[in-house]
Amino acid sequence: MDIRIVDPCLNPKWDKLILDNFDPDIFHSAEWCQVLKSAYKFKPAYFLATENERPAALIPLIKIKSLITGSRGVSLPFSDYCNFLGNDREDLKLLIEQIKVYGRPEDWKYVEFRSPDFIEEAEPSEIFFTHDLDLTKSSSALWSGLKDSCRRNIKKATREGLKINFEKSWSGLEQFYRLQVLTRKRHGLPPQPLKFFKSIYENIISRDLGLVVSAYYQNKPIAASVYFHFNQKALFKYGASDPKFHHLRPNNLIMWEAIDWHRENGCSTFNLGRTDPGDEGLLNYKRLWGFKETELKYHLFCFKKNGYIHSASKGFKPTMTRLAKFVPSFLLEVIGRIAYKHIG
Repeated sequence: MDIRIVDPCLNPKWDKLILDNFDPDIFHSAEWCQVLKSAYKFKPAYFLATENERPAALIPLIKIKSLITGSRGVSLPFSDYCNFLGNDREDLKLLIEQIKVYGRPEDWKYVEFRSPDFIEEAEPSEIFFTHDLDLTKSSSALWSGLKDSCRRNIKKATREGLKINFEKSWSGLEQFYRLQVLTRKRHGLPPQPLKFFKSIYENIISRDLGLVVSAYYQNKPIAASVYFHFNQKALFKYGASDPKFHHLRPNNLIMWEAIDWHRENGCSTFNLGRTDPGDEGLLNYKRLWGFKETELKYHLFCFKKNGYIHSASKGFKPTMTRLAKFVPSFLLEVIGRIAYKHIG
């Protein structure tokens, strides 16, 4: 068994390599790695095990160095999940041990794994929910799987005259970003920096691995969502909307049209990303669609304690989120540009 530490962005055949040997999703791709490198200057260290020169196991990892939050490894930052790839559990355990060996001289505080199928007996650091839908069903079968209230909301949006656009232009994503700033402020959070979304456009959307689905009312954009797709797997990544138009139910129509678009374009699964158990409003919304709900567990190996630990969320603190609702939008954008590279 040979173990190498690689940067997917330096291998022009990376996507073919993982597609030929594993069952990857968008977060394993070279394009997503490039998003993280370009937007935040993160350094990749993907641990790849090969047997007789054939890939056998893979654990993607990003190195984060911060004077504020410390040095650590994350698999992978700003990714809802990051599956371990490989059929042999012993190969994956070997990679985990090599990551631990690698992290000590790097002076990492911890290494975080976001694989739903963790292979060691360990207490999770955090537990979220994730939702998956089988897109091999017919459109009528998917429609029948919706909750009654969800179908009513979709019909209402259609009656109100909302129009849906499928967009792959920078202007479409820039339009989404303006709505995203509104949405994050409403939730008391700074938005991801604009250059992060520029990197998403350059590396994901412009390469036909994603799109923006927007809802218009009287020619005005009132809601938009960003979706990724790779290896016949679709993912809802970001959603944003103008609260003045929530009564028109644009988000329901966007999601339904996105589900049907990905089904028609050959995707076999559709994932709604991660959801915090405490976010009851979002969780209830996602439960309207007939998706299969499962737990998504993260695992945190602490080098100081030499073991896996439970930890509180490493995101923005509740006090900060309450204060952020009263901060001007332009200042929230500045906070986002500074803060997110230290969070990961």
